[in-house]
Amino acid sequence: MSLREVAATFLLLLSVASGAYGLFALYCVLAFFAGGERRQGRMLVIPVSILKPLKGIDPGLRENLLSFCRQEYGEYEVVLGCTDPADPALPVAEEIAAEKWCSVRTVAGGRSLGENQKVSNLQGLVEAARYPFLAISDSDMRVDGEYLRTVADEYQGEGNVGLVTSLYVIPAPATAGAALESLTLALDFIPSVLVARKMEGVTFGLGASLFLSRRALEEIGGLPALAEYLADDYQIGNRLWKIGYTVVLSRYVMEDVAGAMSIRGHVTHQIRWARTYRACRGWGFLGYGITHFLPLALLFLAVQGLTPLSGALLAAVFALRYTLAFAVYARVIRNRAWLKWLFLLPLKDLTSFFLWLWSLGGGTVSWRGRRYRIMKGGRLRPAGMQGVSSPEAPP
Repeated sequence: MSLREVAATFLLLLSVASGAYGLFALYCVLAFFAGGERRQGRMLVIPVSILKPLKGIDPGLRENLLSFCRQEYGEYEVVLGCTDPADPALPVAEEIAAEKWCSVRTVAGGRSLGENQKVSNLQGLVEAARYPFLAISDSDMRVDGEYLRTVADEYQGEGNVGLVTSLYVIPAPATAGAALESLTLALDFIPSVLVARKMEGVTFGLGASLFLSRRALEEIGGLPALAEYLADDYQIGNRLWKIGYTVVLSRYVMEDVAGAMSIRGHVTHQIRWARTYRACRGWGFLGYGITHFLPLALLFLAVQGLTPLSGALLAAVFALRYTLAFAVYARVIRNRAWLKWLFLLPLKDLTSFFLWLWSLGGGTVSWRGRRYRIMKGGRLRPAGMQGVSSPEAPP
């Protein structure tokens, strides 16, 4: 058997395995989102502090924050905070607090706990919070009035629930960069999370929303224990799971307001996510390569040439990818503005494969205007530290 035949056989096996994954991912998406309606206030209305760490002016920041102040819920408060008293997001937060949409307070300043300044910010919010239950959410998220009721009810469901966390989508991208980000979330990220949930359960948290108790947070060492890690959301969920708590994936899907994200911004964000994933779950990141159905099929076509088999495989790729796209659209997105960007799906798949390959090497990321090196386990170090190399990410 020639080298070309060996390569073609290997790529065919990878493509078949990738197709099997794609079919299973489609099943997981359909099964999860067909799992019933949101629960409607069946549990106790427990008092909750919604914590929103802020840094800079995110797209749609005012409306994002106001959406959390309009919850159809009993006793809750919203605590908004910045580590820098001169942060431009703080006047927006203070204006919302003055308007008294609900019980809103602001926090500014505080001590640094480590390299992850978001964790330092959150520590100040936790210390200021009045209530024993916390809903932590990133500042670029937007919700409707049912958010808090839904996740609070799911927290009180069956089993030893320690955390309820949420998926998120970009339903109406405004730019090509935001569209690539949206397609990545909808057709790579969400299916991979749902496959993981089916195979091993949810063993991590997602920063879009983390609902938990103060007591549970204290049991894993509190926020100071996470201050040297980039993926604090992952760490919270994983540490709770390791001490015996159940992590529930909510049926409430958050809206991520990406604004006019550039293609460069999309690439930078995906490299940060991929290298963080690799540091936290090395084997899982390596296995993630099997999800790249289109690039594998194109590589098989390049080696094998155009034959009935390679042509059929490529046709199957497009059928499966667009079937998944319309399934996610119908069950989650439900915004026709999203459909006009589906022509970018092949480009997104090729870009994602390139970024996965790129992220197999190197260990530096850009985050909030600074460069960091991600160490084993997800710890952060400034990229310029003596003795630590800092290869650049692609432009």
